[in-house]
Parts: sequence; structure tokens; C-alpha cells
Amino acid sequence: MIQLSFKSIMTSIILLFFSLINFSPLQGGNESNNKLIVVYPKPNQVISDQNGYCLVLGRVDKKIDSLYINDEKVNVDQNGSFLHYTRVIYPEINDSLYLSSGKLIQGYFEFRFISDKTIDTFLLPVNLNKPLRTLPEDNLRIDDNFSVEPGEDLLLKAGEILEIKFKATPNCTGYFMIDGESEKYPLTETYITNQYYLGEAVFGNGFKLSKDTVKGIYVGHLIVPDKPWKNKEIKIVLEHNLLNKKEFKLQSRISVNQEKFLKIVKILKEQNLVIGRTGPMLGYNLFLPEGVKAVFDGESKGFYKLKLTSNQSIYVPKTSVKFLPDGTIPPKSTVEVIRTTDEKDFVRVEIGLKEKLPYKIKQNENPLSIKLNIYNAISNIDWIYYDRSQNLITNITWNQVNDEELEINIALNQKHLWGYSIGYEENILVLKVKKTPKIQKRFLFFGSPLKGIKVVLDPGHNADDGAVGPSGLKEKDINLVLAKITKEVLEEEGAKVFLTREDNPLPLRERYSKVISFEPDFSISIHNNAVPDGVNPLEHNGFSVYYYNPNARDFALILHEKLKENLSLPDFGMYWDNLYMCRIPETISILVEPTFIIHPEQERLLMDKDFQLKIARSIKEALIEFLEKVRE
Repeated sequence: MIQLSFKSIMTSIILLFFSLINFSPLQGGNESNNKLIVVYPKPNQVISDQNGYCLVLGRVDKKIDSLYINDEKVNVDQNGSFLHYTRVIYPEINDSLYLSSGKLIQGYFEFRFISDKTIDTFLLPVNLNKPLRTLPEDNLRIDDNFSVEPGEDLLLKAGEILEIKFKATPNCTGYFMIDGESEKYPLTETYITNQYYLGEAVFGNGFKLSKDTVKGIYVGHLIVPDKPWKNKEIKIVLEHNLLNKKEFKLQSRISVNQEKFLKIVKILKEQNLVIGRTGPMLGYNLFLPEGVKAVFDGESKGFYKLKLTSNQSIYVPKTSVKFLPDGTIPPKSTVEVIRTTDEKDFVRVEIGLKEKLPYKIKQNENPLSIKLNIYNAISNIDWIYYDRSQNLITNITWNQVNDEELEINIALNQKHLWGYSIGYEENILVLKVKKTPKIQKRFLFFGSPLKGIKVVLDPGHNADDGAVGPSGLKEKDINLVLAKITKEVLEEEGAKVFLTREDNPLPLRERYSKVISFEPDFSISIHNNAVPDGVNPLEHNGFSVYYYNPNARDFALILHEKLKENLSLPDFGMYWDNLYMCRIPETISILVEPTFIIHPEQERLLMDKDFQLKIARSIKEALIEFLEKVRE
């Protein structure tokens, strides 16, 4: 980090800041007297620097001879656009500043440009989180800059583990107690060191470690007893050799669920399926439709814990469920019958249940099959009916994993899984597996595999702008341009192409229903990229492709290769990513980022018609190659 005497420049920052924000954006190709437009970051924006670095992008008047940011010369593109990656200038984090109120500190970037033998300087203030540091040993205190766990009231049950974690004055011994109880639970001091930067691990050079060591992290736990605790306070006691002893009380309180009956919840209707997570705000595990019942098993951080089996749970937002009347019997059902039925472009698999239960579905590639786990279901299967007018589903087997989980395996007789839908029709769980579309064979110059194939192109963003290039190009606008050109290119090959939007705003959470309304064979969401703070976009940029469901992986690989052949840009990579537009199981769905819109050269390429056609033709070529590969 760059460290300067901060107090001496604060007055200058405030005065010069007003000069900066009075600039208005450049208007298209019109001449402007503005010398500097900063697109990112905005004044006083909170940036997630992680490693002290941040990207800065914008544009300058073409008459400027040279531009410096933080005394580093900036490469300015021919149209005046620039992208730079530099450290934030902020004050030395001494004890006084670290212990001051608030979790943010102010830093800045210094812009200096030379033109016509004049030098202009502007300062752009930004905010960032205080970097953690070890507290001084002058007083016993809890560090407000560190998140205390638990951070809210908890409802736990006997046998669960209550974990305590906080940061305080180092080199203490201590324990915690529950209000009204005599038991002391030990605390142990640990430290934070060698933490990796998330942005670098995902988009940069890999697992780059911070060598900082922060002491004074205290952890402890207890196994929740079977006691009638109700809103009990948690008391922390720390003792230091020189600073004596001090008590603290956490803001969160603990209650123990001692109900003599289970509480049952029902999933509410939402625009999209309710996500069941591995933990509060953690990874996605399964998806729940309206009406599914489950056993309530606790709450934490705005989520309810729902029990799937004795050793499997998920977490859903509190707003996504309602409690059923006390005494409601826990959900459970036997399964007697499974039926298959031919249905034009699909084959239905119908599983008879007595009520709506949670389920989890998984695609298997070798051999091609679908595995379905239904929780709280017990097999009493005597009949599996095969509709012989279809040959897509060749075999269905089942396995009672345990008393609370039934596994059903569905073998598929086709080269590739084209998609499926799953949901309840009353209490019947219905899986609809898509048949392979008719793919025309190309012979010399005749025929096109794309003829009759249905493709949805989703121009990313709008209502929001998405990323913005240094010259002011908005991602939402260029995404639409690329989608329209790609539509023309694909339609020339006979494809049936649909757009999720034109100029109309379409929120992200409404796009799934828009996509499946066209019953497509492919869904391709078109974006253009940026990186988070802490990753150098001058080193890490270019094209990338993203998928989620296994049936989209082969197509994503082929498209990635076509972009590599045709665009002559750096390879930013191919990713499995839990993106909304990639999680559409009814079709083969991917997301593509052909360029980095924040990169001046790539932004300029995006506005070139020939380059736009290269992107469209890459998508076309990838579709054709994939279709030829999977044609039955």
C-alpha cells in the first residue's frame, strides 16, 4: 500500500473533489472541454480492495499529452480511454486510526495529466474496509472491526454445537458462560495468517496468500444441553497478565428448542424455486417448489434450518416458508408406482407420492442417466410401467438409501441429455425428459444442422447497465447488439432464434420463465466482462465461457475453443459457475463473455462490426460442431 501523511492532504481532497465530480460524461463523438471522466470507481465508493489494489478506468481529453495515476504513467488508448491497476493511497493504519469509530477508512487516487505545458491534479476519494490488525495490549477490549459469531439470536436444539468466535486483545486466557449457569466453557486464542485472496483465486494468478498475521482471535464451543434456555445472554470473560480481568456480553442470545413435537413448514410460492443451501448464505444444494413440506430444525442468520434426514439439512430464507399448525404430522410417503409416458418432445416419468416431499436431482454422463433422491420417501414399489411407444428411458431402478431417503435411477437411451423439467402435479412428482431434437445432416454445401433448432439469446443486463467501458459503452447496450447480430447469423442457417429482451428492461429473476417459454434447445446468455477489485485486469482479461449443468459442458468447451480460434484475445478461462442463467435445466444453457468491456482495446473492438460478426460466427460454428457430434 502507498502510505502518506493523511491529515495534511484531507483539506486538499475535499476541495479538489468538487472539481472532479463537476465533470459531465462525454456525449458520443461530440467535442468536450472535460479533461477527465472517471468511470470506476465513483467518488466515495466503497471498494473491496482485498490486497490494497484497485482498477481505475475512464477517459481523458485527446489533447492530453500524458496521464499519471499515483505517480504511475498510464497507457492511454487512441480514443482517450484508459485502464489502470494501482494501489489505493490511504493512511498508515496506526492504533489510533484502527480504534476510531466506523469500519471504513478513506483513501484516494491522485490523477495528474499534462497538456499544453500545464499540469492538472485531481484527487478521487474512495472508501475501504479497515485492514485487520492485532489490537494493542493497553486495554481489554472486543474488536468492533471483526464480525462476532454468533451475530444474532439463535434457536438450537439439544446436542447441537454452539460456536463462539470474536477478536479481542491478544495474549489473554478466557472462557464464556451462559447467563444463569455456573458452567465455564474454555476459549482458546488463535490467529489469522496466510489467508488467500478470493478474487485472485478465482480470476487471477491462483491462491495468492496474505502474509499478514493477526492475533487475538478467540474461539470456543459448547454442546447444547437439554435445558429450558430462553433468550439467554452469552458472557465472555477475558484475563490478561497485565490488564487483569474483564467481562463482556455478546448481543446475540441463545434459546433451546424443547418442543415435545416437531414443527413442520411448507415452502411458499415464489417467482423462482426456493434455494436450499448447505448453510446460511453458503452453497446451493437443492431447489424446492411451492408446497413441499419439511421439518423445522432451527434458525441462524436469517435462515431456517430444515431437516432432510437424520444427518442431512438445508437452509432456506425465513421469508420462503410458513409454519403449519402445531401437531402437523412430519412429511413422509411411500412410493408404490412409477410410470413412463410418451409425450411428443418429452418422456414423462411419474412418481406417485402421498404429499410433496423435498427432492434432489443429478445428471450423470457415463452412462447417461438421471438420479433422483426423494427425502422422507419409503419404497413400496411393486410396479414400474414402461410406455413402449418411447425408447428414451430404457430402465428405472431404485435403492432405499436409508429409512429417510429413496434413490431412483433413470437410464437414458440417447447420446446427450437435452434437458428436463421437474415439479409436482398435485402430489405426483413429474420428471419430463427432453428427447433429442431432429438434427439435419450436412452434405457438402447442402443442409444445416441448425435448421429448425431453437436457440434463445439472452442479452445480459437491463434494467441495470452492467459493466461500463472506459469510453462509456454500456454492457447492456452492446450485449443487445451482439445478440441481434448473432440472431441474424443463426437464422441464415435455419435456426429459430428468440431474444429474451429488446430494449425493454427485464430483471434477472424474470429471465428463467422467459427462456423456457420458447421451449429452446439452447440458451446462450451474452455478456462482456470485468473483474472484481484486487485482480489486475491488465493481466487477466479476454474471453471466457461458463456452464453449470453437466449437459452444457461439452457445448461450453466447443464454444470456448471457437472463441480462441476466432477472436485473437487472451484466454480468461472456462468455468463451472453457479450463475442464474446457467442453471436452467430445461435446456442446454451457458453464459459467454467474449471480451472485457473495461479494457480499452477490447471495448473498441466491441464497437467494430467485423469483430461483432466474429463473435456471432463463433457461436454459430460451436453450435454446428456440437450438433454434429450429438446427432443420433
